[in-house]
Amino acid sequence: MTQWPLSDAVEDMPPGLWIRRGAPPPMFSMHRHDDVEINLVLDGQLHYLFGGQPLTIREGEIAVFWAAQPHGLVDSRTGDMCWLHVPFSMFLAWGLPEAQTAPLLSAQPLITHAPDLARRIAHMAERWGEEVGGAEPGGGTGAAGGADGSSRGDDESTEIALLEIQAAMRRVLRASSRANPEAPSDGGGSVPAARLRQVSTMAQYVRDHHRSPVTVADIAASVHLAPSHAMTVFRRTAGVTLGDYVTMCRVAEAQRLLLTTSLKVTEIAEEAGFGSLSSFYEHVSAACGMTPREYRRQRR
Repeated sequence: MTQWPLSDAVEDMPPGLWIRRGAPPPMFSMHRHDDVEINLVLDGQLHYLFGGQPLTIREGEIAVFWAAQPHGLVDSRTGDMCWLHVPFSMFLAWGLPEAQTAPLLSAQPLITHAPDLARRIAHMAERWGEEVGGAEPGGGTGAAGGADGSSRGDDESTEIALLEIQAAMRRVLRASSRANPEAPSDGGGSVPAARLRQVSTMAQYVRDHHRSPVTVADIAASVHLAPSHAMTVFRRTAGVTLGDYVTMCRVAEAQRLLLTTSLKVTEIAEEAGFGSLSSFYEHVSAACGMTPREYRRQRR
């Protein structure tokens, strides 16, 4: 087993098309980036701190999530893994069904046990790494492209690889939606890309500002919508209210600080954006099933 102690810092990384097959890369701080990320575990296990909560991805499982939520690898049981990052702007341009895309805006990854699909995608990823770009610095098979998905491969090979990557993403999301039938949906059709951009922008605004007092009007102004309309659009697409989403982000930040710092609970309540200590205890205890102090002691 390989272990990396995470610092309490959160690194902002630029989005980009990125593919890696091999052993897990070392991570010494949590990070976030505006991509849809797929983790494929063919052999071994990955242990993350994701949005403040421990997360384990086991052999044969596929995890997919919007990587704007702070996350970091804390240890792994060395094995065969594959990572795929797709810029969120590219993902939106595909116009996929809302039942598959909306759950990505939630605070937790979609995890599906699909070993055959994981092996198929990982096998193809080795070729994508050659067609989309060169070898990743530091070892492993990888490729890195620009935020718009641009790369170093020849145009035709790159275009084919991008179509195959889109197909792989659709297969993963379809498998995830089947495994999670409670996913929110307005009727099963494709959600307009413009609306997904509005919702993702509002979600990002909340992630950036939840540590401070933030109102629905503030969030709505980030996408130039009336507050009532913004609340409706967000709830119908993401499956939670804006108020609930703000609380989810604050709880995740509180959990992260409980696990990675020695701050007092009163300081964590303030750092995470809770207006009062009672509100902090109420929401963190409800999310964790125990008090913040018990959560810190048990998880550590």
